[in-house]
Amino acid sequence: MRLTLPRLNPAIYWLALLALSGGAEAARIVSIGGTVTEIVYLLGEEQQLVGTDTSSLYPAAAAALPQVGYQRTLSAEGVLSLHPDKVLITPAAGPAKVLHQLAASGIELIRIDAPDTPAGITQRVEQVAQALGIDAKGRQLTEQLQTRLAQLHRQRPTWTRPPRLLFVLQVGGAPMVAGRGTAPDALFQLAGADNAAAGIDGFKTLTPEALLAAAPDALVVTEQALTRLGSADALWELPGARATPAGQAARLLQLDALLALGLGPRTPDAVTQLWQQLREWQP
Repeated sequence: MRLTLPRLNPAIYWLALLALSGGAEAARIVSIGGTVTEIVYLLGEEQQLVGTDTSSLYPAAAAALPQVGYQRTLSAEGVLSLHPDKVLITPAAGPAKVLHQLAASGIELIRIDAPDTPAGITQRVEQVAQALGIDAKGRQLTEQLQTRLAQLHRQRPTWTRPPRLLFVLQVGGAPMVAGRGTAPDALFQLAGADNAAAGIDGFKTLTPEALLAAAPDALVVTEQALTRLGSADALWELPGARATPAGQAARLLQLDALLALGLGPRTPDAVTQLWQQLREWQP
């Protein structure tokens, strides 16, 4: 006797396979912004990444992924060619026309936007974790970061006076420096130092007179900027720089650009590096 089995609906077959494999296919993610990409890796979700931008230099594996340009000058064609489901962006991402094109194509744009403050570090982690659908992992990493930030507070050097630090972003003509509400300002707070440009908001150019009035004890620059300059001499040639306490002591601190400006999970490392370079500091 021949037994005839009923035909299985193909849709039911594929649903059964998905159930056996543990659920829906992982999303295809493009990450825009070095700190955002770094958080994705730290959360252990790099397998979802199909592309990054040119600011995503850490970890090294991120730089090996297809890149869609610099975050401020994105190309719609470059992003679309990777067929992402979601694009994680920072407030710096643009231009706006490109973002509108991506949204119109059906791609989900998720804005990772937290203030440039110590609290903003953990907020970014929470937002990225939520965007990836891994809230529990995000909470675990946030707790680890909060513990480390608390340890930093207890480990601060016992200076008789906090050093006045001035972060110089741009050299050429009047220097552009970091005032209140910037990542370097938050970094200095965590280090227990004073921002010599606390009287201004955001990034602003500084006249020679204002530089003298700021009276920084040390200048802070990125390693990449110093490499472009060729040597520190060009920095001290800025009008008024040599007359400051920093210039008189030739006290220059260096940080990797992503550490200095990213305000992310490795910010405690940046604080430690500042302390190491200020080991000899005495007011």
